[in-house]
Amino acid sequence: MLIKSLRMENFRQFRGTTKVDFSCDPEKNVTIILGDNTFGKTTLLQAFNWCFYGKVNFDQRPDFLLNYELAAEMRSGEQKVVEVEITVLHNGIEYFITRTQRYNCSNGNVRGESVPVIKVSYKQGDGQTESVKASQVEKVINNILPEDLSSYFFFDTERVSSISSRKDVAEAVKGLLGLSIMDAAIKHLGDRTKKTTVIGKLYGSMDLDGDTKAQEALNRMQTAEAKRSALAEQLGDCESQINQYDARKEQLDAILRDNQTTASMQKKKDDLERRISTERKALDDATTAYFREFSAGSLAFFAQPLLATASAFLKEVKVDDKGIRDLTKPTIMELIKRGRCICGQEIKEGNDAYQHLMAELAYVPPESIGNTVRHYREKLNSFSRPAGRTYDSLDERYKAILRSKGRIQDWEDELQTIRDQISGKENMRQYESELADIRIRLRDLHSKKDRLNREDGAQKNDIERYKKIYDSLTAVSEKNRQAMEIIAYAERVREWLTETYKEKEFNIREDLETKVNEIFEKMYHGHRRVAIDTKYHVELLTTISDKEIAAGESEGSNRVKNFAFIAGLVALAKGKIVTDRSENGINLSSEPYPLVMDAPFSNADETHTANISKVLPEIAEQVIMFVMQKDWNYAEPVMNERVGQRYHLVKISETLTRLN
Repeated sequence: MLIKSLRMENFRQFRGTTKVDFSCDPEKNVTIILGDNTFGKTTLLQAFNWCFYGKVNFDQRPDFLLNYELAAEMRSGEQKVVEVEITVLHNGIEYFITRTQRYNCSNGNVRGESVPVIKVSYKQGDGQTESVKASQVEKVINNILPEDLSSYFFFDTERVSSISSRKDVAEAVKGLLGLSIMDAAIKHLGDRTKKTTVIGKLYGSMDLDGDTKAQEALNRMQTAEAKRSALAEQLGDCESQINQYDARKEQLDAILRDNQTTASMQKKKDDLERRISTERKALDDATTAYFREFSAGSLAFFAQPLLATASAFLKEVKVDDKGIRDLTKPTIMELIKRGRCICGQEIKEGNDAYQHLMAELAYVPPESIGNTVRHYREKLNSFSRPAGRTYDSLDERYKAILRSKGRIQDWEDELQTIRDQISGKENMRQYESELADIRIRLRDLHSKKDRLNREDGAQKNDIERYKKIYDSLTAVSEKNRQAMEIIAYAERVREWLTETYKEKEFNIREDLETKVNEIFEKMYHGHRRVAIDTKYHVELLTTISDKEIAAGESEGSNRVKNFAFIAGLVALAKGKIVTDRSENGINLSSEPYPLVMDAPFSNADETHTANISKVLPEIAEQVIMFVMQKDWNYAEPVMNERVGQRYHLVKISETLTRLN
């Protein structure tokens, strides 16, 4: 689909007739409409939605579309018209879609008619214009652009922020990529469990009165089929994860094969770093022990010359050394005062004990220096004794410190050489770790897949067993036999469609993820990957500690992610999708769509804006942008050569805008 033109009559701030011709040139496929906030960019986008689907999203008076200035000038009895006409090319046919609403003034009040008039006409091969019947208008519009897809291609800043997390995204993608017809056919055929479907009605038409065993067999089949349906969904998710991990495993194997030398050097680097770390701890321990021993023994060691001199001098001193060691005068006087020795001997003035004690006073300090000298000699010997070992011990510890420092220096030199050689190359360790993790995940997934297949096989066997019972019990009349034959055909067609659908849906989702990542890499300046799950919900993954995890998203990265998602959808829609489940296959190709965007670069930085501007015109058949001048300054150098039409919005007042 290509949009040729938009014509507005008195639509909101666009008074009178305003017409925009959009570029349909494949080389210059971009139309730019420049205008700042409140200039009417969003109004232009809402004109598309109103013309196609009769819906608008305005903050103020969304149900009043007539230009405010014109409404204020109306007098009682006057009538004015709001009209939007869009001309499109779809499947080679030119369509004219026109929606009109009349406004009447009565007693100073201006009100619009409750139901706008919608008309669709198209140009025939002979150039004549033919109107579409009123009963077919909505069908034709949805054939051109289904309403549930419109927000993907007519979107503003608010819509794009959540476009890949919508609940209906899976159905919208299926519709866009041509799978909805097959999905509808499968649901229409149905199965035994759904009485309103073709197969359900056929089973319901059979004569089962009084045959409780047949009913029980049918119930068992229905239960088994419901379980198979749930198992099929789990198997699909499991298969998708296996394929994703297999693809990543191949990438990692290739990286590691291409970098075997780097990996070897990386391992040697890791070993050297561990050895250096261990040696540094040994060095710290040796240094601590050295200083501890130095603190404990250095005084005695360095005092040896002085102590030797003192000891030699004391050897030459002639002193009486008759005193009792550690006996003091106060001790003797205390014994005399008590009148009894510690041995029990009585002490009194004049007896032998008293005389001996008084004689001993001559040998205790301060009366005798002999004891003091003797005590000092003993202390000198005790103090000097460990000094002889201090030097040898300190010498050995210092040599150990020097050896550790030498080893560390040698290893650090070798480590630096390796670092220089692998500088700028990938860290293979993180890839090896990721590969080991992926192998474990694949092993678990294959085990899960085998288990699910066994369960599915058991349910399939139950269905076949109960179907034989059911068939034997219900084949009691010609009517039942005819119904069973038709059911067999219907079930075979449904099975073929289901297998074809699963195959193509799986391939499309993988192709979409691949295409979205290709586009995302071109748009995003960083290192992240886009993942799309079975519900077509999109998230950004980043590698942290050798593992991929969902990281937080900024407004800018979220914007780029969603642009990549939309662009991926558009790119796939342009391609022809054909199944390979039969000789001729089923053509699932869909019509290419344009992108109509309001403020697409809001919250995107300069680099992202430039990247988006480069990619979108290459992907989409047609790009129509309503852009602020400040954002266009970043986009213009990249996109200007693709611009075929350019307009400016000129704000006359809060209620009036002109398009130049």
